[in-house]
Amino acid sequence: QINYDANFNPFKTSEPAYLRFGIVGKNLYEGLNHSFDDKEEIPNKNTFPTPSLYPNDLLGEKSALHWQFKGRFILTSVKSGLMLIDQHRAHIRILFDKYMKQIRCKQNFSQKVLFPETLPLSVSESVMLQSVMEDLTNLGFDLEDLGNACYAINAIPSGTEGLAPAQLIHNMIHIAMAEGNDVKEEIQSLLALTLARASAIVYGQVLSNEEMVNLVDTLFACQTPDYTPDRQTVLVTIKEEEIEKLLK
Repeated sequence: QINYDANFNPFKTSEPAYLRFGIVGKNLYEGLNHSFDDKEEIPNKNTFPTPSLYPNDLLGEKSALHWQFKGRFILTSVKSGLMLIDQHRAHIRILFDKYMKQIRCKQNFSQKVLFPETLPLSVSESVMLQSVMEDLTNLGFDLEDLGNACYAINAIPSGTEGLAPAQLIHNMIHIAMAEGNDVKEEIQSLLALTLARASAIVYGQVLSNEEMVNLVDTLFACQTPDYTPDRQTVLVTIKEEEIEKLLK
């Protein structure tokens, strides 16, 4: 169980939105019709085709105004009806894609910590840490070996300032150990997903319309906006005809 600061808002940081979500000077909807890349997903899962309904609907009529329902769903008008987006799952998808890109491109965004936290490990944990150290560095962690299987956490990924870094790294190490797979891409996907789940906005977090617009736009810049990496549904559309039937 990862602890988090309930008052921490990953949207309200000094880091520009294009860095948080990995968008640099390109059309927000570029790549909606690209094919699904299995290498970026959690392995050994059945793949689902990405319905073309959602991107086409959003492009056809994208509302500039969104509504938040129960601190969990973002509602927005699209061409065929009403789209409901799970804000937590949407952010997981966005962050997972961002972290996988950082790992592949070996480019990270770190936040130095004022008081480095120590990370004591067992021998087996230390061995696993060494095997994934490069990936953790690419994700934004800066770990200094203090000897005797103890490390100092000098920097953490940008956007994770509200989390407990030592506990998070412990969790990532144990997930990698439990996987017991030597396929590097699978381990990288697990590390990215673990960090994305821990860092994503939580249910109940109130978002401004600007934040919701940013989240929705960035979600639809992803190649697979409809599902999280572990195949949970991110969004659904209630067709206008269905809404009309409910009101008869």
